[in-house]
Amino acid sequence: MSKSFAAPRTIRRIAARREFQSSSGTPVVLTIGVPQPVPGSDWGCALQITGLNSTWRRPKFVFGIDGLQALQLAMKCAGAVLESSTLELEFLGQTEDLGLPRFLPDLPKRERARLERIVDREATKYWRRLERAHKGKAARHRKRTSGVG
Repeated sequence: MSKSFAAPRTIRRIAARREFQSSSGTPVVLTIGVPQPVPGSDWGCALQITGLNSTWRRPKFVFGIDGLQALQLAMKCAGAVLESSTLELEFLGQTEDLGLPRFLPDLPKRERARLERIVDREATKYWRRLERAHKGKAARHRKRTSGVG
């Protein structure tokens, strides 16, 4: 009994697609397929990245125990491939942020909880600074427009 884990030649059911620009102007296209059960395996999520000189130019399955895990792992994999590219990629005018989610590493529960608390604390600090800056800017604007000063 042979098991075929080969992804389709083209991704017909697309869950998400994003186009990046390389510094040379070449488009780099990330395509993630809708997760699907794979005969002889669990679930697979087809992943393709064109425009890079990599093995991902043809669709490949990223496997998970269910559709959600397959999708999550496909997104992790796509981020790793794009971040490790020697090309400088741009999305919405940004080269530092490709607009892909960052995932915390898979750690034991205790260490993961500690890392999540650190991330939450830093995010809260950032949002509070942003809120204070916005309130200060709004107050300065009100002061200017009211003619006081």
